[in-house]
Amino acid sequence: MMNMGVTGADRAHRLIVDLIDGGRVREGERLPTENELIARLHVSRGIVREALARLRAEGRIVSRRGSGSYLRRPTPIQLVRLSPIVTVEDLLEWQEFRIALESEVVTLAAQRRSNSDVAAMRRAQKLLVARLSEGVYAEAEDAAFHRALAVGARNPKLVDAVSALTAHIFAWIGVTRDRAILSPAERREIVEAEHAEIIQAIADRAPERARGALRRHLLNGRARMLGAGASTIWRARIAGKKL
Repeated sequence: MMNMGVTGADRAHRLIVDLIDGGRVREGERLPTENELIARLHVSRGIVREALARLRAEGRIVSRRGSGSYLRRPTPIQLVRLSPIVTVEDLLEWQEFRIALESEVVTLAAQRRSNSDVAAMRRAQKLLVARLSEGVYAEAEDAAFHRALAVGARNPKLVDAVSALTAHIFAWIGVTRDRAILSPAERREIVEAEHAEIIQAIADRAPERARGALRRHLLNGRARMLGAGASTIWRARIAGKKL
């Protein structure tokens, strides 16, 4: 079994979540500073920042320039609790779940969205493309874009469910980066085209077109992972063969 491992950012994220869930930080209160988290968690500044970016993408915290990060609201009942993502097989199984969930999310968004929802999606897309243009993989911005799609569905439970998949998005993009399946420039080109198609279908109130665009976007990523950049063991697992 091919093990993906647990990153320092994964551990830091879990420890900060435990800090929040344990009631040591309450709604509206400021989290410990980056320096305090570095000392408490014994990790680098980069790892702390990646963990905080994931929490922002999940909607748990909001960061204020020059002030710090604050708990946005009480942690919602966790409708979707991800089992550990340890192997590529785990990742692909959660990808199937994500495709099913987000296909319905964008279908509802195309029916229910407001003009401000579409504007928020476009802002999230613009920020994501800008970050990709800087040569980074922009995991947090990608997660924030998909959360913006969920907000358009006008169902807070769906927003919570999509937010719970932030760890999956980070893991998926991490494999893309570590295995050099796509460069940031290639990701930017794909994101510009495929995300724009999803947004336009939602803006046009075309539910089936939105569903189709979202499915193509996620299935294309799956195909790339299982294509030339993937090892024989990955392809065998997805084909259901015993190794």
